[in-house]
Amino acid sequence: MRGGGGPVQTPPLVIKFNRYGEFSWLLYYSPHSMLYEDKLYLTALHLFEARKFLPYRPDLAARVRRCEHVEQVTSISAELADFVRRDWNDIMLSAMDEVLYLKFCQHDDLRTLFLDTYPAELVYESRNPFWGGDGAGAGRNELGKSLTRVREWLRSGGDM
Repeated sequence: MRGGGGPVQTPPLVIKFNRYGEFSWLLYYSPHSMLYEDKLYLTALHLFEARKFLPYRPDLAARVRRCEHVEQVTSISAELADFVRRDWNDIMLSAMDEVLYLKFCQHDDLRTLFLDTYPAELVYESRNPFWGGDGAGAGRNELGKSLTRVREWLRSGGDM
């Protein structure tokens, strides 16, 4: 029993999430700002895309950070593709892990909701075959895998 008196709800075995459902707050572009190196990013996506240019091109990272609308972030980042740090493909997944870890560490309410998803598999329903999947093996579901790693770090009380 929880402090509210009702029974604890057991999450489903698989939680499929997208921008429209009750778990949309799991997304990297949910409207939850975060601080990174004393700078405010409107969403985790802002920070993730800015990391493509840090620490080598802080001017370009700042352009991404200052995007007022999440829809602009990936297009501006794509325009700057020639300047992405050379090791980005090697560190991209760990960068996503770090960004999501910061998001859930900086928002207590989200962290509680997030930890309550355990032990469900997290599947990002998306047409993007890298970040998304369908829960039946189609797509790599790298966002779901990243979220699972972060959830385990938070559950263990450890740092990344």
